[in-house]
Amino acid sequence: MSRPIECYASNAANRSARLRLALGQQWAAVPIHVFETLPSTSGWMADRALNEPTLVIADEQTQGRGRQGRAWHSPAGGIYFSIGLPIPASARPPDALSLAVGLQLAETLIAAGFSGIGIKWPNDLVVDDAKLAGLLVERFPNALVVGVGVNTESLPNNAAVAGRPIVGLRQLGDRTIDDALIGRLAGAVLDVTTWTAMQVEWVLQSRWPVFDALAERTIVVEQADGARLQGRARGVTAAGNLRLQTGTGEHVLSAGECHIGRRRGAAS
Repeated sequence: MSRPIECYASNAANRSARLRLALGQQWAAVPIHVFETLPSTSGWMADRALNEPTLVIADEQTQGRGRQGRAWHSPAGGIYFSIGLPIPASARPPDALSLAVGLQLAETLIAAGFSGIGIKWPNDLVVDDAKLAGLLVERFPNALVVGVGVNTESLPNNAAVAGRPIVGLRQLGDRTIDDALIGRLAGAVLDVTTWTAMQVEWVLQSRWPVFDALAERTIVVEQADGARLQGRARGVTAAGNLRLQTGTGEHVLSAGECHIGRRRGAAS
């Protein structure tokens, strides 16, 4: 069987130095691996025994993946990285960790000068319902891996991926997209991994409503068994579950694919 393509960037050492500077002093010792091409940054991380927090970055993924095994469109030039952390098999990360990571990413991008960013439960960053970024938190026997993909370009002619419009950072403002930005995003994710369950809960209560792209909107949630629930989104619980108000009462959902209706009060 042929080995998947793994091509280290020719200027990996210089890029690692710039990334390390952007990560900040707390994470200055984190090992950094920079590739031109990988099948998947999270797949690369999952194949290794981790002794410390580790960062891997690729300029392109040939087999990027999202939730429920879906393919993640990862063309050259996007921002793709994963962070791996060794954790005991008995450790349980906070239930709403992925939502807290999404909040950190959104706030970091806004602080960098990009505007209009919201979060679509459970794990997408969006702008006017177009997908800007996705993240995936995966638990392996002795490691936790957080994968992040951020689009830098929209697709030509308003094309969509899996039926969803795509937007890129370059469409959100004339801001520099470089290793300094990638390092800041990775540092923000690393910060979240140190939070306790109580801290994650507090962050959700105080910051989620500001970025909630589904708030008070009519949505359809498709569940893993194919069942579909329609109702009005009412925010999330402390555990990061979606509150969906339907005609039969409130449902609390831990997973699902959200399909968005028109905004409340919008013209038909």
